[in-house]
Amino acid sequence: MIMLLAVSLVLTPVQIPKDFLLNEKVARAPLSEIQKDEESWEISDKLNEPLALNPCGRKRATTADRSAARTIVHNTSAPSYYGEQLVIYRNAKAARSAMRKLLADAKRCGAQPDGKPYSWADDGKTRWVVNRTRLGNEAALMRLMMYDKLNKEWSPQLAGIVTRKGRALMIYSGDLESLGHPQKRALKTLHRTAAKMAAKVCALPSVC
Repeated sequence: MIMLLAVSLVLTPVQIPKDFLLNEKVARAPLSEIQKDEESWEISDKLNEPLALNPCGRKRATTADRSAARTIVHNTSAPSYYGEQLVIYRNAKAARSAMRKLLADAKRCGAQPDGKPYSWADDGKTRWVVNRTRLGNEAALMRLMMYDKLNKEWSPQLAGIVTRKGRALMIYSGDLESLGHPQKRALKTLHRTAAKMAAKVCALPSVC
């Protein structure tokens, strides 16, 4: 009986409460007319929303193993970008599989010799750099780097962290305009933010 109850809890779909994500209250707040000219917030609960870190440029995700999802994107006219995403899978096995597929995509589509589709310079080479980090059950820092021909160095265009806790994947990503300079500070910001959600997500039933 106890085992059946445990299995039932794991299989029960999880609902993400309103304002559960860290930036959600701000994202839902009305913008003034002046703010509307400078920034925008988008909130999506679509199950087929691709993961916010998307090295292969997938247009949609499969929904068979997903229980709930919420994606928040903030754009400004600077321009700058910041994203927050929480995806709850039907079980921890499905979440682990999604994590493996994302990291596999970073290897398979890691290098773009002509800069497409990730850079705005047609001749700019780009590559994804992935480093495992300690957070939740597993986590990885991911950076999209573009080769700067003028200075002859690789510079970060986008940084993000993906964290798995139980059957949840959390992704935080942004450019250095939104995360802060230098690059080390941006990575610390991502790690700190993801750690906060990794602790919070366990409040949802049967997620951890």
